[in-house]
Amino acid sequence: MSIKIRNPFLLRASERIESDAGFLRLFSPIVLDYFIESLQSGKLWDSIFFIRSSPGAGKTSLLRLFEPGSLLTLQNRKSSDEFKELYKKMEKIGAVSRDNIDILGINITFTRNYELLENFSAIEAGNRSRLFYSLLNSRIITATLRSVLELRRLRFPEDLPRIRFDYPNDQLYFKKIQVPCDGQVLYEWAAGIERSIYELLDSFLPPSQTSIEGHNELFSIDVLRPEYLTVDGFPVPKRMLFMLDDLHKLSEGQREVLIAHLLEKRSNVSIWLSERLEALNNLRTPVGRDYLELHLENYWKDHEGKFEKLLNNIAAKRSAESKEDVDFVLDPSLAEYDLSSSLEKAKTEIFERIWAITAQTVKFDLWKDHLMNSDGTLLEQCQLAKTIEILINRNLNKGELDLNYALSVDELREKTDEKTVTAARLFLCKQYSLPYYFGMPMLAKIATNNVEQFLSLSAPLYERMLSLNLNQSNAALAAKDQDRELRKMANEKWKELTKLLPDNHLVIRFLENLCAFCNSETYRPTAPYAPGVTGFHIDATRTIRLLNEDDWISNEIFENLQVVINTCLAYNLLHIKETMQGKKGEKKSVYYLNRWICVRFDLPLSYGGWRSRKPDELLRWTRK
Repeated sequence: MSIKIRNPFLLRASERIESDAGFLRLFSPIVLDYFIESLQSGKLWDSIFFIRSSPGAGKTSLLRLFEPGSLLTLQNRKSSDEFKELYKKMEKIGAVSRDNIDILGINITFTRNYELLENFSAIEAGNRSRLFYSLLNSRIITATLRSVLELRRLRFPEDLPRIRFDYPNDQLYFKKIQVPCDGQVLYEWAAGIERSIYELLDSFLPPSQTSIEGHNELFSIDVLRPEYLTVDGFPVPKRMLFMLDDLHKLSEGQREVLIAHLLEKRSNVSIWLSERLEALNNLRTPVGRDYLELHLENYWKDHEGKFEKLLNNIAAKRSAESKEDVDFVLDPSLAEYDLSSSLEKAKTEIFERIWAITAQTVKFDLWKDHLMNSDGTLLEQCQLAKTIEILINRNLNKGELDLNYALSVDELREKTDEKTVTAARLFLCKQYSLPYYFGMPMLAKIATNNVEQFLSLSAPLYERMLSLNLNQSNAALAAKDQDRELRKMANEKWKELTKLLPDNHLVIRFLENLCAFCNSETYRPTAPYAPGVTGFHIDATRTIRLLNEDDWISNEIFENLQVVINTCLAYNLLHIKETMQGKKGEKKSVYYLNRWICVRFDLPLSYGGWRSRKPDELLRWTRK
């Protein structure tokens, strides 16, 4: 039986949700569609799989789903309505079957203490690498033994002797213990290695490495196979899944060595490597065919409808856990009657501007007649007028010779595309202080493909709904209230950056200049990059100092820019999207603002609007 709370949207990361049942109840299975697709193409199991994301996008939750505790809970409650959809999808990818759990998930979470080995100058570089492998082998073995017992509902470490390890040791990986052996012997050997390494790091005495068993490779994933492990004579699941979480916490050298080693070994083992997109360097992985890669944000960008469905699913699950019994409902429409005075003012002023800029030509007379005869609502008339104003400005800006004939209404319709209409709505809302950021589709965009960001935005909105419910009002949140709350949250998050960021003065100055540039490009009367500019591409080919597009990443001249970009990526203030815009077949990396920053600076939430800037110019944005 679950314990309900007032506002379940306040629960954030999966590691803070203690019970497996509570975690599964709140987990949305929609992301598993990607895993089902990968399985159908034969790429999911028995290979290396990278899972990358910004903080809060859900990578750790994905890994937790495959841990023994989650799988046991899911198997036990598979007939429950709240778990059925999740169970069916886990069954499709081969994690569970009718009467069995078919995968043994082993989670190893990296911490910053691995870097201690890399920075321990008293040990020569070659031995530091061997100790790194020794530490990792020992921790993988310990984590595996723990998972084996947990899946059998046995106690760790008390029941270790019930595990049998029947590895033949033909490769002589185990030199200081006799194998085959039981789990107790194997655990004591692994724990002894880990203990010896930390004693070495903690010691003030000159290091003596002769007593520590050094390893030349990561052999643990090869020896820990299902055929070598039994519990009370019964086999473990037929598939082992090694999940190495927080890979970004290794030093750059350790990360590169480990990835290269795993790709080179090509073991027929399922290995999932999970990491944050913390820096420019960890965006690069050796190109090859022997691994699968899931960039969570990019996946959701390419499946916007699925992401919105995911968030609706999460919102329904969260609100169902509230003891107040209030649904999460965002009014998708403007309250036009309440805004009638603002809309009347907008209509009058836009009409006046159109007539003023076309006073010397008959070219747009038919367009103006069409506008005057429009029988739409006041809001629709204002949006049409703003769209026509933008199109007239574009036409006049071309400086074409006026041939004294009127453009037809059909030509108006031809020139009116979705991007221009969206820009017109943005301009209208900004100029006349109308609500713009409201409705579930808009909230999904502001979440920037990040589940935790969605929850942080939704918690205050849901709190407002709870307050309305207490007042016995309609709990659906009105557009103006949504817009106000979201702008308020964006302003608060912006103020927090001074406390949150290292080198905050550089980063904030850069972002302010970037947003001012985006604003000036977006709100030009002709809306040339409709619906607006929210990102940039670094064009280093026009910078004389550089040899190629990527050199700025390592060129010390651009050190401040490197610091700023790395910090923005690490704190999810910028995110990268690959685009094929430009020359045919040419791929560009575009740095887009996190969408809450777009709210802070009155920018649109769509993608595709970006401008190329030279590294020199971007560097100047950090200085003034």
